[in-house]
Amino acid sequence: MRTIPAELQAALDTGCTTLTDIIRIDPVTPGYASFGITQLDADVTYDDGDGELVYLAAIGMDPSNISSSLNMTVDNSTSNHLLPEFDIPVSTEDIAAGVLDFAKWTRYRVNYNDLTPGRHIELGTGQLGEMKILQGSTFVSELTSIEKLLKTNIVEKDSITCRAQFGSQYIGTPDADITERFPCTKEYTWYEGTVTTPGDEVTNAFTSEDLDQATGFFKPGMVRWLTGLNAGTQSEVDEFTTGGVVDLPFQTKFPIQAGDTFEIRKDCTKWVYGANGCQEHWSSEAPDAWKGHYRGEPFIPIADADAINTPGATVGSAA
Repeated sequence: MRTIPAELQAALDTGCTTLTDIIRIDPVTPGYASFGITQLDADVTYDDGDGELVYLAAIGMDPSNISSSLNMTVDNSTSNHLLPEFDIPVSTEDIAAGVLDFAKWTRYRVNYNDLTPGRHIELGTGQLGEMKILQGSTFVSELTSIEKLLKTNIVEKDSITCRAQFGSQYIGTPDADITERFPCTKEYTWYEGTVTTPGDEVTNAFTSEDLDQATGFFKPGMVRWLTGLNAGTQSEVDEFTTGGVVDLPFQTKFPIQAGDTFEIRKDCTKWVYGANGCQEHWSSEAPDAWKGHYRGEPFIPIADADAINTPGATVGSAA
């Protein structure tokens, strides 16, 4: 059921054909402002209650049918948009880097001849899925409803490996990069570097003369790109070898180039024992200090572990 303002309903009763759909996008990535998109061939300026916003015709939209139901399954729709060449709040680089993924969206229907604030029908709201670029000139946004959040786990399940993000702090910790209810609380160090040469596969590897650590020091690890085509994104580290050679398990969005600057840090294997495991990260405090930070249940018995080939089930303790 949707509420229709009386003025808009009166216009609809007259057979009004001056209707258009508009979509408000509110990115969750810091530093990116809200923007709007309209089906109309001219910009629409409208105040939905959160402030006046220009809904751009240059991007445009060609939405598919909205799929909805009464049984609490996730409503969804997709929408195609143009990628104009001039300066607007959407770019190929932003979409490829994922800065618009999981943004909040709200879709309205308005009478573009009467844009009095509050005179709209809300057709849906929810969270964007992953945006995809098609043929370099258009992009597709997946519009999923707020029912999607009902399918998200809000309680922790038991696990043999640690569930906390490495370096996370308690909720409310000032200046913390990551906060959660049951954090790791380990404080990590970022090491700065500059790409000396990209690898043979320019999206999967690079070498930096600034990194003189031993083999395996950053395995696993995280790279945070500061400059270059991949600036603002992060990459996981799969292998690190002496000489500053870094291998990534997943391709970067754009080729890595000599001169790109970055920060790199250690991560955690999520296991208790072994190199860069929880025990090693906390060994400087006490041999059993890891027990107060490991957010998992490593000693849960696993039935028929050998038969189902559970990873690590037959590995002895390194304590």
